Amino acid sequence: MPSTAIDEWLKGATRPVKTIVFADLVESVRLMEEHEEQTIRRWLQLVARIERELLPAHKGRLVKSTGDGVMLEFASARPAVQASLALQAMVREENALFPDAEPIALRVGAHTTPVVADAHDMYGKGVNLAARLMTLAGPHEIVVSPEVRDALTADLDADIEDLGECFLKHVAEPVRAFRASPVKQYAGGVARAPSVERREKDLRTTIAVMPFLVRSVASEHAVLGEIVAEELILSLSRVEELSVLSRLSTFAYVGRNFSAAQVSKTLSAAYVVTGSLRQAAGHATVFAELAETTEGIVLWADSVRFPTDDFLHGDMEVIDKLSSAICDATVRTELRKSQSAPLPNLQSSTLMMGAIGSMHRATPADFSRARLILEHLSDRHPRSAKPFAWRAKWHVLRAVQGWAERPEDEASAALLV
Repeated sequence: MPSTAIDEWLKGATRPVKTIVFADLVESVRLMEEHEEQTIRRWLQLVARIERELLPAHKGRLVKSTGDGVMLEFASARPAVQASLALQAMVREENALFPDAEPIALRVGAHTTPVVADAHDMYGKGVNLAARLMTLAGPHEIVVSPEVRDALTADLDADIEDLGECFLKHVAEPVRAFRASPVKQYAGGVARAPSVERREKDLRTTIAVMPFLVRSVASEHAVLGEIVAEELILSLSRVEELSVLSRLSTFAYVGRNFSAAQVSKTLSAAYVVTGSLRQAAGHATVFAELAETTEGIVLWADSVRFPTDDFLHGDMEVIDKLSSAICDATVRTELRKSQSAPLPNLQSSTLMMGAIGSMHRATPADFSRARLILEHLSDRHPRSAKPFAWRAKWHVLRAVQGWAERPEDEASAALLV
């Protein structure tokens, strides 16, 4: 292309923001030297899988492939990182297919940047930075820039490790870099439960309302699912017995596949509200369900149809119906739990057993001490039914054993516990 034509092309070229991923084969020169034919075959098979499986699944594009590396393009950081993680998993699968051959490994770098592109390649200092970031990665590792890191949600997209300020070849200033790796799973897929300390500090039930998925709606109502979720969060937050997570926490899940256990792990929520919307002929139907996050059990589900325009102009009848049903289902479940929930720590359980033992001893002093312990346990664990039940029985036993001046007062006290 003549110089003047290049100048004109650069002047008029757009610079869309893309996430660029570089991946290359670790120790490719040595592998080619020692196992040339086998290395070429395995590399070509891997590139074919990238084109056939990886890129369509994550809406990416193969910009170019060299003898030992690839350059990939993605619309944003999240699919780029998901594809990079999948690529490393794919390499491990390929290694398993050749157990007798020397394992191969990739190192990956990713950066989000404006680019200049033509039919053959991509250009710009941001593209060069993505390639340099790759050199910081070890075998099977992924290193990303701050621009990529800022678009990710920790514990959902990847585990992120800060590598600090790194010096790169031909880059004047140090660059902050991060290592991205698959999110760690807990044994048996069981998420961490909120700590006893947190449960005792805030005894309210925690609930997370996720943005509702919109299906087959007109473009002007594409955000209707988010509006429904926001209004539902606002309505539920007025209920004193509930602790409702803010939209800043739950809207990080937009466009993601997630399980109730993941919500329990990342947000420490006991319940999660999910749903979807469909629109037709000026009306929308919202499908909602409430699930317990620890076991993923659906506690309540229903659908409500409402006029779309009325809702957008302030008619919140559908929100009131959903909010009321969710509150009722949550309260019923919490009451059922409280009837059988054990005391949350060993010290309290030991005190409870001591109190029960003291209640059944013959001396009035032991019997009186049992009441003090039970009252202490009731104050410490107001959501546990057992201390209250034994306090009521204490009054009954006091009357039965003849230690009460007025047995009828003990009966009334037992009912009031």
